[in-house]
Amino acid sequence: MCSGDDFETLYPEHFAAARLTRVKLQMLRTPPQPLGWLLRPALAAGLTLRFYPAFSICTSLAALHHCIRAETPEYERWHIHGLISQTALGELTLGDSHEYGNCVDIFDKEESDSLILLYISGFLQSPDMRVAQRWHGVYAKHPEKPYVRLSPAQRVRVITGVGGS
Repeated sequence: MCSGDDFETLYPEHFAAARLTRVKLQMLRTPPQPLGWLLRPALAAGLTLRFYPAFSICTSLAALHHCIRAETPEYERWHIHGLISQTALGELTLGDSHEYGNCVDIFDKEESDSLILLYISGFLQSPDMRVAQRWHGVYAKHPEKPYVRLSPAQRVRVITGVGGS
């Protein structure tokens, strides 16, 4: 059984004991950029350093956390990243925000989208930053494990990959 972020339908008591939670992320996409404009490499900006374990070795990470909390608490509130990549059609995919909890809101937040655009526009100048598409996704997350494996009944295995990958 691969349950994704559905923790209530089958074996809810086992999921509760496993310490899983939900993460809702919001993302945006621009129209194709004009005149063959290319981003080339995908970009990840400073706010992103807070979210990936690979950056935990950075000695200045604690100072970055402190600075973000003190100077831009709205980015901390919605766990805003600055991630940009370009599709084969020339559209820019922009992200993202994160909302944590077992009951994430089904409605998207304009504030999150605005913060994503504001942050990215501070370091990226592309010809067309209008938003053509918006979406959100919800995934399972565990505070430490890359996946959760349960055996709630005889001959039943539950494996849930966690994270937004």
